[in-house]
Amino acid sequence: MEKQEKEFLKTEGDEWFKRNNHKISDNSPEISILCNWLIPFKKQVHNILEIGSGCGNKLSQICWQLDSKGYGVDPSILAVDFANKNYGARCKFEVGTADDLPVKRKAFDLIHFGFCLYLVSRNQLAQCLNQVDLLLKSGGFLSIVDFDPRKPHANDYIHVDGLKSYKDNYYKMFCDLGNYSLVNKYSFSEKNYHFSLNPYDRVSLTLLFKENNSII
Repeated sequence: MEKQEKEFLKTEGDEWFKRNNHKISDNSPEISILCNWLIPFKKQVHNILEIGSGCGNKLSQICWQLDSKGYGVDPSILAVDFANKNYGARCKFEVGTADDLPVKRKAFDLIHFGFCLYLVSRNQLAQCLNQVDLLLKSGGFLSIVDFDPRKPHANDYIHVDGLKSYKDNYYKMFCDLGNYSLVNKYSFSEKNYHFSLNPYDRVSLTLLFKENNSII
């Protein structure tokens, strides 16, 4: 396991939870948009995995709006405990990281990256993408919330010395695998939830479809 993942499992995952648990809302604007995109396919979405599930509120919102069951993975023990206590009716949460998920069977109709890919070590990224591809059913959906840079670049992670934030167009990496199609993209700023004229403030929500190759 690389330094970034070790640091988040050791301390920074819990520190993130402490910094952000006051922001918890059961109605996230970008999650509402995602669910609106998926409503036409509601009957096909039964099992959902969120990677970077944090406090659990966003996965719970998806599961409530799509009438589905959820499984969340996050490196923070505090966040996982909070999520299981507050959102355990429809969802189960476990400690883990994007490069080493504690689930191995191909079982999910929707996999959602909850703003975490920018923290995955670069030499673990291919493994992360491959693992998710194995866990997502053909004919399933993949959604990603992350930074929306004009071009890939890295910054120092401001909360821990020696760690990096890797800003990239992750949805394109899945499309490059050859079996994913872009369904929708919404570019916004977390400050106001509309497109930002400042490229450094941009975040995006993307929805991809994993093609069922047996149909071709």
